[in-house]
Amino acid sequence: MKKTLLLALAAVATIFTSCSSDIINDNDDSNNGQGKGMTLIANVEQDDTRATLTTSDDISGKWSFAYTDNDKVKVGNDKIDNYYTFTKNGETFSCADAKATNTDATWYAYYPDTDINLTNQDGKADGSAAKLYALAGATETATTGADGLTINMKAKAAVLRIVKVDNYGPCDIYLMTKEGKYVSGLKAKQNEAGFEVVTSDKKVSVFQKESNGNAGIYYVIVPAGVQIAVWNNTKRINTTKEAGLTAGKYYTLTSGPTTGTATATIDGKTKTIGWVQMWIGGPRIATKNVEGQMNWTEAAKTGSDYVWGSNWRTPTKKEMDFVDQYDNFSTKTENVEVDNVIENGVVTKFKYIGVQPGYTNNIMYLPSTDPQSNGGVYWSSTDAGHDTDGHGLGWCLNMIVHDKDTHTHYFLDHKKDIPYAVRPVLTIDTVLWGEQDIK
Repeated sequence: MKKTLLLALAAVATIFTSCSSDIINDNDDSNNGQGKGMTLIANVEQDDTRATLTTSDDISGKWSFAYTDNDKVKVGNDKIDNYYTFTKNGETFSCADAKATNTDATWYAYYPDTDINLTNQDGKADGSAAKLYALAGATETATTGADGLTINMKAKAAVLRIVKVDNYGPCDIYLMTKEGKYVSGLKAKQNEAGFEVVTSDKKVSVFQKESNGNAGIYYVIVPAGVQIAVWNNTKRINTTKEAGLTAGKYYTLTSGPTTGTATATIDGKTKTIGWVQMWIGGPRIATKNVEGQMNWTEAAKTGSDYVWGSNWRTPTKKEMDFVDQYDNFSTKTENVEVDNVIENGVVTKFKYIGVQPGYTNNIMYLPSTDPQSNGGVYWSSTDAGHDTDGHGLGWCLNMIVHDKDTHTHYFLDHKKDIPYAVRPVLTIDTVLWGEQDIK
């Protein structure tokens, strides 16, 4: 008579199927001579997506995971030294080589394997982040498994949401333990429902992206419950507390700073000006305007000829296009949310709040250049050609408030000799941690 083993993995899971075992169990104290074969059924509702983030903020939240077809789980017990490989296929989860034991045993299960390589992850939520998300569990009581086996799988890893803040800076993410070793993977603890950290004496990266053109959001699986330092290239991003990150949660880290300062040469004197980046890949914008107003020709100068010196320049039309709302009057774009600051019934400035992960605490204000008309005009450095009379034109960002909750931002070409406000941006393409105060 053939024995059947039922394994219900009640976790953030679904159903395992199909089977192939890469290890043959020749333990004498197993199966009682009754043949091989186990079938696994997990009647847990699948999530809509394989791996999703659910939270009300962008600092830390829950990582939702669902198994998919061909996922594998390793299952063993405290009476054998090897593991059975169960593979998900449809509604069942089975392995032809698996055996029930003769005497009661504690059973352990691990996903996605007993050895997990965390190096060179692809950074995709539905890619390596889902495939390497470590889970483990054990039976609550010892059993042969002949009448069914239930194991509650629990998260044993955390997720880093890495925000690569620009298209030029390095993104070489690696982890170091407090002993100064490089994290390379996880390994199942023998007869324990957990993993230990595997380290290397030589540098290994958990995630890398080329410097150019790859600003964006990436997801990286990292160990939980142990202290780790997260580095980007030669700069340390952050270090956890000794207790480490909480398993089953994700944490947002930016590859570089999104606020800082830089010096400006104004009327021959050196002054310090704050800057803020408001969205991924966006310019680093000064926190104040150039004093007074300028014509386009002056605004378009660069290097040491610029009004604030070589650290600064006037942004291009494309860089100022973060709130182009001419057609929809929206107060929120993919980059920022816009609000009006009203004082004594007059709009005195526009408030811009970051909306992307890593930027929700970033705020920038642009003063209204004509409070009586509830609006403003700011030069870009982009040439708009000439009008029919041959006058040179430059592109300007225009802001108009229609009422308390409705306003538009749009571009118009204006004559270059008309003075308008200017809000500079940094000339530097990349700012790394520890270098955010630029001299």
